[in-house]
Amino acid sequence: MNQWFSPRPRERVEELFGREAEVRRLINTLESNSWVAVLGPRMAGKTSLAIASSREFAKRYGYSVVYIDLRNSTTLREATERILRNLPRGVIRKIGRYLSAITIKGLEIRLKPSASASGALEEALRNLKKTVIILDEIQKVKEGLPQFLNALSVIFNENPELLIVFSGSYAGLVKKLFSQTYSEGLYARQPIEITLNPWERDVAEEFLREGLNECGVKVSEKELEDILWELGTLPGWLSAYGLRRCLGDEHVKALHRVSESAVKEARRELENLLEGRSPSAPMAIKLLSYGATWSELEKTGISKRALHSLLDALMNDLYVVSKSQIGNRAVYRFTEPSYRKAALLIQGR
Repeated sequence: MNQWFSPRPRERVEELFGREAEVRRLINTLESNSWVAVLGPRMAGKTSLAIASSREFAKRYGYSVVYIDLRNSTTLREATERILRNLPRGVIRKIGRYLSAITIKGLEIRLKPSASASGALEEALRNLKKTVIILDEIQKVKEGLPQFLNALSVIFNENPELLIVFSGSYAGLVKKLFSQTYSEGLYARQPIEITLNPWERDVAEEFLREGLNECGVKVSEKELEDILWELGTLPGWLSAYGLRRCLGDEHVKALHRVSESAVKEARRELENLLEGRSPSAPMAIKLLSYGATWSELEKTGISKRALHSLLDALMNDLYVVSKSQIGNRAVYRFTEPSYRKAALLIQGR
């Protein structure tokens, strides 16, 4: 299998392309005994960076790495049970009084109905030695989130051998989790932020050329132009295109299929973002496909407050809109082709 275009997260730093500075910073941050939040747009490679860099750190210093995907955990209890399923048996035995079911081989661990989820989490994490835990999609936990963060705050103080790396597809929401009041956990201990941006164009071109060459596929300058015009420079979508080419798809077919998936995913995110917002928000979203000033966006009828909230979410939660100065005009626009196309498909309400 061509490792350049693997559909799975990378597990070794040697497999990460064009992220040398970010790898160094993440490892240096863990070496300083700090926690980390990996931020950036979807498909930028946040999970790969978190896993590969943490494993490199662990190899150097004798740590273990535990990766936990919380995307299906919406409550503290669900998140705690998912975390516990991934911890060593010895740790689980020490918190037996909290548990009603333990089937290690089947990875089934259930808290007693009367058990405190935050108490079980604190005690389990307190007993971990020399471990890096990667919490992916932590922002999905809605019910009991303050208690979740408080438990982590306690462990930050009590177990210096536990290091945590946070990541998530709504990266800005991950960041906001740690900007709560002083009474809500990690405010004074905010993780060090590492932001992954889309690749620069020359890095994206080099990635495609070298990866396709390795599997014997020649790519022309015209094809490269097509790819970057349609897909932008996010590593995830370029990797998906490269994998299809290496598995035998022709250029046009591979590009169409990946572009279709990217637009579909972008549309889903934008529609989720629009839920409960101003009826004028879909029109403002459409204008961002072409680039628009604040005053042009206001002409859709959206209020200043609603527009500020919308742009904040697009720029600082999803990382898909940028603000640039053109002459004396500040223009807002989508940075990635898939979002520009998806925005035009959004239906008004």
